[in-house]
Amino acid sequence: MSLPTRTNRTPDEEQVLKHVIAEYKHRAQTVTCVCGWHGSTLTTDGRRSEWTDHLAANRPARN
Repeated sequence: MSLPTRTNRTPDEEQVLKHVIAEYKHRAQTVTCVCGWHGSTLTTDGRRSEWTDHLAANRPARN
């Protein structure tokens, strides 16, 4: 099964799509983003993970 592709993406949508997990290492609880960023998915004391912070920092502002 193949998913349909969208050809009319805005530049903001293209930027958002660049921040997805390219590699996940379960034991180490680390991820590598397709943009090259590497960090942890581990959360402690109810805080956000490095991965969540990375996504938030690269999310376009809402209007």
